[in-house]
Amino acid sequence: MKKTLIALAALAATGAAMAQSSVTLYGVVDVGFASVNNSGVGSTDNTGLTSSNMTTNRLGFRGTEDLGGGLKAKFQIETSLTADQPGASSIGDRGAWVGLEGGFGEVRLGREYSTTFWSGFLFSPFGTGGVGNGFGFANRVVAHTVTGQTNPIWNNNAITYNTPRMAGFQAHAQYAFDEQAAAGNNAGRSAGLRLNYSAGPLMAELAYSDTDGSGATRDHKSTVGGVSYDFGVAKLMTNFGQEKGTNAATGAFVAKVSNFEIGAVAPVGPGRARVSYNNTKIDLGTPTDQKITKFALGYIYDLSKRTAVYATVASLKNKNGAALSLSSTNPANTGAANGRSTGYNVGISHVF
Repeated sequence: MKKTLIALAALAATGAAMAQSSVTLYGVVDVGFASVNNSGVGSTDNTGLTSSNMTTNRLGFRGTEDLGGGLKAKFQIETSLTADQPGASSIGDRGAWVGLEGGFGEVRLGREYSTTFWSGFLFSPFGTGGVGNGFGFANRVVAHTVTGQTNPIWNNNAITYNTPRMAGFQAHAQYAFDEQAAAGNNAGRSAGLRLNYSAGPLMAELAYSDTDGSGATRDHKSTVGGVSYDFGVAKLMTNFGQEKGTNAATGAFVAKVSNFEIGAVAPVGPGRARVSYNNTKIDLGTPTDQKITKFALGYIYDLSKRTAVYATVASLKNKNGAALSLSSTNPANTGAANGRSTGYNVGISHVF
């Protein structure tokens, strides 16, 4: 009897400890068929299977531990994957951090999203996926490539502070260290702020980041914002962004990319219809700015809470020497100056 009581007490203690901490395995597997056709001299097309056309593929672990007194320890490690053609990836390339959360808010240490990532993503009907991608055309990679800044989404060596939400407002501040790679080289050092407001059907935010470069990598300033309102029959949203690159040594202007998007997501039948219009301008310091317009239309059919099939069609037009194409995982898929880019993708996405 005594041994039984001891065993039961030990089991109860173990259960209490387990209840105070938890680790969750999660992820997304999204694969579809995509076809992109680019017109113009020197352009190339692409047809085949691609990943992350609706939701970005990932495999992650997140956990919390209750430390008592309202204080929690938290961590997250998230890694990218390509399901159509798996290749090498770095553990934690989509974020790896540890932090503390309490009445004061939350502090995170490690690799985190930049403050200016969410401000565009949250207010875009297609986010960062597939031919409908509205986020500055291909996750702001185009904008950052033009202006010379190499990391459009995450910051390494970052301290991130998130305030509690008060009266609908929440602020986020981030500082990323350059790690002193070389004397006089501050490349990678970044500071950013983000202010979000959410109340009922209305959400709005504005974010800014300033990242140091060196040599060919320019100093980069990013300003992004967005607004959405859910009317029930449809959720209307708009976002804007400006990416500006200057010479790291002299401060001279190099390039500026401005992007504006307006769109909507509406419940239709067992799924959701999506539509968006994009307008992008690239200023390279020449008399005439390059211009790109894009229209996308899509539908998500929910088979369950975790599984959906989707389809998207999109068309992009270049002007004044611009040569962008619709988002594609194939780097050989390139547009031609003043050419058009049209395409579609259909696929399956499963969240676990």
